[in-house]
Amino acid sequence: MRFPALVAAVAAALIASPAARTDAQPSSPSQQPPAPAAVHIPFIEGKPFAEVLRRAKAEGKAVMLDVVAAWCGPCKIMDKTTFSDPAVVEWAKRTVIPARVDAEKGEGRRIAARYATYSFPTVLFLDADGNEIDRLVGGYQAGDFQHGADAVLNGRTPLLKGVAKLKSSWNADEALLVANALALRGDLPRLRPLALRIVSEEGDLSRPEVFQLFLQLVAIETLQNDQSSETADLIATFLPRLGTDPRRGFFAAALVTGLGKRGDVASARAVTQETLAALGESTAYSADAVAALGGSERQAGNGPEALAAFRRAASLAEKNGAAEGTRVERQLDLAEALASSGKTGEAKKAYLKAIAIGPLDTQLSARAARVALAVKESAEAVKHARRAVELSNGEDAAAQAALAAALRATGDRTGAAAALKRASEIDPRNAEYRTAAPEPAKKKSAKAS
Repeated sequence: MRFPALVAAVAAALIASPAARTDAQPSSPSQQPPAPAAVHIPFIEGKPFAEVLRRAKAEGKAVMLDVVAAWCGPCKIMDKTTFSDPAVVEWAKRTVIPARVDAEKGEGRRIAARYATYSFPTVLFLDADGNEIDRLVGGYQAGDFQHGADAVLNGRTPLLKGVAKLKSSWNADEALLVANALALRGDLPRLRPLALRIVSEEGDLSRPEVFQLFLQLVAIETLQNDQSSETADLIATFLPRLGTDPRRGFFAAALVTGLGKRGDVASARAVTQETLAALGESTAYSADAVAALGGSERQAGNGPEALAAFRRAASLAEKNGAAEGTRVERQLDLAEALASSGKTGEAKKAYLKAIAIGPLDTQLSARAARVALAVKESAEAVKHARRAVELSNGEDAAAQAALAAALRATGDRTGAAAALKRASEIDPRNAEYRTAAPEPAKKKSAKAS
């Protein structure tokens, strides 16, 4: 759902109508009027997001998070006008904890992804637990911004009114509109109860809009690694009814992943078998479903079964002409499983096949580094990890952590410690990154006996 915002024409008007200035200079310094004190919202920048939330909780205020990008013209206009307006500045100091992140740098990348922020400027209003209240998208003049922000904080936006109305008076069609708006911004806490009720009351997925909503819910839960038991139950209920619909494979892969995390590998096997029996092995999601089974078997400690599943998934991805990224991922799955089974030679072949498929993005480069370590190729691991860091301009925590592991394997403990420290700075909530790398070995004193 989009909320009122100034469009490009208004931004252009702001640019075309700068504040009046004069070229005349006073005849002497004594004639110059005193410069007005600079006013600007005191945004918190460069601090961990967790620290911002702690301050919000301590002061009992909402967070106003300005999400920007360095190239965003309207962001710069708002910074010079709206966020320097005395009334807005005073309002912000009194009402919210103001913070700002660059969506393309550091922790800002993770935050922008978490809140599905793809248009700039976007100002998010969050409670002290980091849950979104609502947002303002686009450029706003001072008065309009303060009016819109007050509407957010007082529950008067269309979205917030819709959410409140549904609590007292349920209407499935209205709920569908609200749920779709929440799905677009990845707002799982508020989306999930609405979507589950809509789908449960509908009783099937015959309506395209209900099917699409459920698909979005499952995708968001998968992305956030947070599948609910209610969602899993609904997937299990609807899977047989989907017949030969190719999207059955997507739902099956999500369900199998969830079953594996819950330790129910028997059900994971049954779902995978039933799905392949219905769809065959040539559909787009067949390799994903089998790979999900491999993950379930691995979590259960079933090494041989996991290896068999990953072999099959890699073969299916190759045979079905899956996208390059998918084929790389499946080969890396296989390489890891082979390495875990002590089949280092085969593992290396699978690893080499993976990296030969095509260019690797940041995530795949970081993963290739981990697999290279598993096949005893430390120099290759460093190369892939450095590439991941380079592709992300040093702003991806997983890439930095992969570099730390690779450098540690080559004996560069100082470099490993620095990379792990950087990973922790980018993503301070990740416990793995907070684990300190070994300190560099101290040289023995010449006087030591």
